Amino acid sequence: MGVHTDRPDFANAAFASCLTKPLKPTQLFESLVRVVSGAARPAAKTPSGPAKLDPKLAARLPLRVLLCDDNAINQKVALRLLQQMGYRPDVAGDGVEALAQLDRQSYDLIFMDVMMPEMDGLEATRQIRERQKDRAQFPNYKTPIIVIAMTASAMQGDREKCIAAGMDDYLAKPVRPEDVRKVIERWGAIAGQTEASAAITPSSAIAPGGVAAPSATAEELPVDMERLNDFTDGNAESLRELITLYLQQTGTQIEQLEAAVAANQPQEVRRLAHSCAGASATCGMRRLVPLLRELEKQGYEGQLTNAAELSEGVVLEFARIREFLAPHLQPPPTVAVNS
Repeated sequence: MGVHTDRPDFANAAFASCLTKPLKPTQLFESLVRVVSGAARPAAKTPSGPAKLDPKLAARLPLRVLLCDDNAINQKVALRLLQQMGYRPDVAGDGVEALAQLDRQSYDLIFMDVMMPEMDGLEATRQIRERQKDRAQFPNYKTPIIVIAMTASAMQGDREKCIAAGMDDYLAKPVRPEDVRKVIERWGAIAGQTEASAAITPSSAIAPGGVAAPSATAEELPVDMERLNDFTDGNAESLRELITLYLQQTGTQIEQLEAAVAANQPQEVRRLAHSCAGASATCGMRRLVPLLRELEKQGYEGQLTNAAELSEGVVLEFARIREFLAPHLQPPPTVAVNS
């Protein structure tokens, strides 16, 4: 994690293979087969720049898409990614809204956040699966409806809960553009069917461990600007809009988080830290996310052991982030035109 394989000292060490944390079972399997068989290690690929999303994917796999997430930052980022692939998704802010949308019209593919107010993604998915059994009363609940879980929670057993609730696949936040594309390509043909030709077993459909979160980076900057630019497609105005929304939303949440820590409210600390960490991870706030995740963990366990210290660290790191992003909030200088 954080070690570049093109470093001279790495090459001189003559490792038989290299795996990047967090490990994927398929990567481990392929590496073991290659080492045991004595096959030559594949040559490193020359970087060809960031992979672009396919703007014609919606034409190839036309789908009615619903995005269900209560976080405005995550909504905006996911909407941009889907729009770059040609989709025009509808948006719901929680499970209740998602069911209301389905009552009005049918959808093929649902990106479902797991932790939301009013009704979380697990309960919403359970109700979708129940309503699919009664088409007379719920005509829009066709089969299949592919439900993709999206969760930033690192709590043990999350994946199993998603499977048990009837979800078909799993994306770990912060979502990467290529992961969204892959999950659409994986399920698009099935989701677009009017009725399933065969039953789908969600537990066997989900890849082991779900889609892995992006690998850690060795960069010392507080913000992963490459990630932000990917989400805004290099557009300066879109970047300013996203940064402004992030700073406003996160600034408010951090103030609320401080108050919850001071009042010793573990569940409120967990809720705020979870939401704040999700948006921060999505936007590439490298050093802020681990602090928030630890606060979320302590809130989950009901033991705010050093929450005050962590909260202070969050405030300081957010100040660094705000300072780092300030130049990107400035409009481009106007160029005078000589008459």
